[in-house]
Amino acid sequence: MGYLFAIVAAAFYAVGGVIAKRAFELGMPPETLAEFRILLAFAVFFTLTVAFRRRDLLTIRRADLPWLVLFGLLGVMAVQLVYYQAIQRIPIGVALVIEYTAPLLILGYWRARGRHVGLGLWSAGVLTIAGCYFVVGAYDAQLRQVNTVGALFAALDAVILAAYFLLAERLVHRYSSWALLCAGFGTAAVAWSIVRPPWLLPWSDLGGELGPYVLGVVIIATVIPYLFSVGAVRLIPAARVGLTSTSEPVIAAVAAWLLIGQSLELLQVVGGLIVVAGILVAQSVRLSADGV
Repeated sequence: MGYLFAIVAAAFYAVGGVIAKRAFELGMPPETLAEFRILLAFAVFFTLTVAFRRRDLLTIRRADLPWLVLFGLLGVMAVQLVYYQAIQRIPIGVALVIEYTAPLLILGYWRARGRHVGLGLWSAGVLTIAGCYFVVGAYDAQLRQVNTVGALFAALDAVILAAYFLLAERLVHRYSSWALLCAGFGTAAVAWSIVRPPWLLPWSDLGGELGPYVLGVVIIATVIPYLFSVGAVRLIPAARVGLTSTSEPVIAAVAAWLLIGQSLELLQVVGGLIVVAGILVAQSVRLSADGV
């Protein structure tokens, strides 16, 4: 069930990416869409919590407050901002390949902490990254002409993504998924409001053609997948959720093929099969008391 949740989250992220791309084509800057995404998603989480009279879910232990703030700033806000900085400088495909080294970073973290990381999980990590490399078309010589700053931003984003999964793993057993996301998105919303107050956003744009796409990003690319990804971490270790999340580029490629007619090359199809093989290898590795 944990693997299924992770794949469902990846599927919604992938389809949401196609929707976001359309919003960019219509003229909405990535930073503006990111702020709308966080503010409106927090409004959804908070409103439904109050509507269902579950204010008790918002009770937070003082000792956990720094971790919840980190979860919001890193896992909700920074991972998107840094990703946008990367793709402004290097091709999206290359950025994704670098970003999805995050599962290997998680495995390395736990190995350094003395946990057992079997050969099967290392193999799964290598397979999923190799598969992503082909799925996103990073084998194209033109895509490999990247600048150092963009590559460093993508590498930083991989570290932030790994931290997000590890923080979620630390917190999901103390708080419900709903409470965790309310706290995380609330923190990110406050941070965004300091950077740019909400009343300076182009709210009038939501009444036109851009409105449905922004709503799609909020619901399809944010509320639903975050609930499933946090739920996945509740069921299986963060490293395995991260490995399974590498299915996102595969699903995104298929979604682009089905929805906007983007063609798929043979190597991309082969890459998708390699990613699936890596996820199956990870799923086949049994959980142990000292493993991940």
